[in-house]
Amino acid sequence: MGSGSGILGKKKAIGAVGGVVLGLTFGLLCPDIGLSEQGVRCLAILLGAIVWWVAGVLPTYATGVVMVALFAMVAGIDSSVALSAFSASTWWLLVAAFGLGAGMKRSGLLKRMALAIVRMFPNTFVAQVTGLFAAGTIVGPLVPSMAAKASMLTPLAQGVGDALGYERFGKPMQGLFLATFCSIRSVAPAVLSASIIGYALLGLLPEGVRAQFDMLHWFLAALPWFVLVAVLNLVAIIVIYRPDGNSSTKRNAVAYDAGEAADPDGGLSGVLDAPHASRLPNSSGSSDALDASDAPGAPSSPMSAHEKRMAAIIVITVLLWVTEPLHHVAAHVVALVAFAATVACGIMGKSGFREDISWESLVFVGIAMGLANVFDAAGIQQWVVVAAGPAFEALAGNPYAFVLGAAVVTVILRFVIVSEIAYLNIVMVFIVPLCAGIGINPWVVGFAMYAVISPWFALYQTATYLAAFYSVDGQMVRHADMAKYCLLYTLISLIGLAVSIPYWQWMGLL
Repeated sequence: MGSGSGILGKKKAIGAVGGVVLGLTFGLLCPDIGLSEQGVRCLAILLGAIVWWVAGVLPTYATGVVMVALFAMVAGIDSSVALSAFSASTWWLLVAAFGLGAGMKRSGLLKRMALAIVRMFPNTFVAQVTGLFAAGTIVGPLVPSMAAKASMLTPLAQGVGDALGYERFGKPMQGLFLATFCSIRSVAPAVLSASIIGYALLGLLPEGVRAQFDMLHWFLAALPWFVLVAVLNLVAIIVIYRPDGNSSTKRNAVAYDAGEAADPDGGLSGVLDAPHASRLPNSSGSSDALDASDAPGAPSSPMSAHEKRMAAIIVITVLLWVTEPLHHVAAHVVALVAFAATVACGIMGKSGFREDISWESLVFVGIAMGLANVFDAAGIQQWVVVAAGPAFEALAGNPYAFVLGAAVVTVILRFVIVSEIAYLNIVMVFIVPLCAGIGINPWVVGFAMYAVISPWFALYQTATYLAAFYSVDGQMVRHADMAKYCLLYTLISLIGLAVSIPYWQWMGLL
């Protein structure tokens, strides 16, 4: 533990110094590149901030605050410009969406829905993989935090594997883990409300493009990619991780307190219906896994008043989001009213408002979204169009090269830029004006990056994967095994993008 902390401390120290040195070097020694002095200073500050983000010198939001202060003090960019996103509708939509997600979790409705979906499927590997994939897909659009969904649903997947008698770290257990994780990951780019990343991407698009992509039209544009990626991943998981009848299906000795949660036949009925002891212990023997019988949230128990109220709020909210073209009430207004209803109904109290909403993420998103206005004020966007326009015009001549190239570059750079939202904000601020110049809808490029923006080749790359992996104390799968599947998931995502290109051309987006 001590050596690990020492290495981490050295990384932060090197990153802190390196970011300052890089920023100063670029700002003071940058040759004449046709950019104003103010623009050069803004880029220098951003370069230093990127190094700090990569090295984890400060929390992402704290680095963002330092960046805003430097924009004002060094580059002369008024803080009202850098912080303008906090008054934007997208940021307030995020606040409300986080509040609704917290209400779903606090009321127990999310747990009930997931368990009810799993109960609908037979007690076989194929059926339960399908059930877990369906649970992640259906619950996905209702909660914008992928990490929250992963931390709630992965213990359920482990419990299913234990009930079916699969060894921890064995292939069938890996399949259950991937069914849960990949379903959460796949539905996110397809449904705007399924992840904070989608809202952040929407906020980075020009006003006219944002108007095109309400909840319904976003889903319709993403539909071919989503269907292909979901189906191919489900089939791949079933084929690769299906039990072979050998040691992988032995009952795990630590999975049960015999006679309580376990079904004598190795099925799930005991796990989901046991009246007193259906909580499946984790590897250490503690009862941290998802409880299938405690109220609220258990499908066998009556719905609590809070669950009923939360369900009504969510149903009405989703219906209003989907039908926005008919009533023209903006999504953020609907979400804010729904969040207020959650508070009024007693589902979300003061402690929940403080603890269950990721204010750190919201502050960072607001600062990162403001980069577009900063770059516009400093003339950087116009400079990028002039400097890189010809190269992008040549690349845009082949839509397959343009779209797939953006995705491949994203996969590579995400080893360095750890935050998905930071990456999107850094890249989209340059891409948007270029797309306008070559007649490509920037949503397509943003979606191409979004489709592959959360790899898990390395353990540190994606918060959602970390939430899934550590929600079961790392005792369900080995990361090395999961990293191998990440390559296949990425290839499937690229195939989905290639298949979607003719569809986007038909829609007039390319």
